[in-house]
Amino acid sequence: MNFADRISLCIQKFGPLVLGLDPHIEYLPRFILEQELKEKGKTWEALAQAVTLTNNKLLDELQDTVGMIKIQMAFYEMLGIPGMSALKSTIEHARNLGYIIILDGKRNDISSTALAYARGYLSSVSFPGGQIESFWKVDALTINPYLGEDGLRPFIDEAGKTDKGIFVLCRTSNRSAPTVQDVSGPEKVYVKVAQMVEALGEKMIGESGFSSIGIVVGATYPDDLKLLRTNFPSLLFLIPGVGAQKGYIKSLANAFRDDGLGAIVNVSRDVIFAYREDLNNESGVGFEKKARERAIYYQERFWELFR
Repeated sequence: MNFADRISLCIQKFGPLVLGLDPHIEYLPRFILEQELKEKGKTWEALAQAVTLTNNKLLDELQDTVGMIKIQMAFYEMLGIPGMSALKSTIEHARNLGYIIILDGKRNDISSTALAYARGYLSSVSFPGGQIESFWKVDALTINPYLGEDGLRPFIDEAGKTDKGIFVLCRTSNRSAPTVQDVSGPEKVYVKVAQMVEALGEKMIGESGFSSIGIVVGATYPDDLKLLRTNFPSLLFLIPGVGAQKGYIKSLANAFRDDGLGAIVNVSRDVIFAYREDLNNESGVGFEKKARERAIYYQERFWELFR
């Protein structure tokens, strides 16, 4: 099934919330982290296993509340080989539970290097006598458009072979984004990126009316959300910046179509570490229950935008 159509069905079933699995080590539930450090010592393996156990509890608890996850690779890469094993374990567990998995790697290059990235994450690797499906088995990947069309085409081509998705950085949520993204000629840079993505993804539009090649648009720039939705109706939006980055939920109405489709909203720390607001719970026991409560809160707030 077309990736954008899968996303649309998921929104209709669960809501547009994407669970961001960004495991800040300093915020991990203490009871899990301390147990792993006690058993394995001050090692990368202990930290990675604490991440895996935390993620698994979250995925188990929220499987009837959220249908999509976004995994930020940096938090796993910084733990070396054990961290990459934790990433693989998290992906496998999420896949077994039926989540749509977005890998936030922001990859890009040109020519054979871009193709290697694209095959490694989105399709398969060929060798004399056969081929092997992607090791990671994710549903979508974030990529950087800075190298232009040459840097996007390999990802788009490989995603098209396997009904996978891509989210291209366009109007990001960080404070300094305008330094580059608002540079203008006839149009601002972020608008040019959206135009390029729209043209390249035209052949990957599904029955929902959205393309499997979407863009990343920050909740922290509501006027730009509105402009992009108005001018690029076929683009699927991945929206960060809600929660810890203080993007406003009410402004997100501009990102969706009237039927509530067309955008998915990532929230990470404000959900997975919601337990930290309880100053009487230093151990973190029951953190997954607090995360579920917060996820339900967000889903309900998002649905209120269309009532």
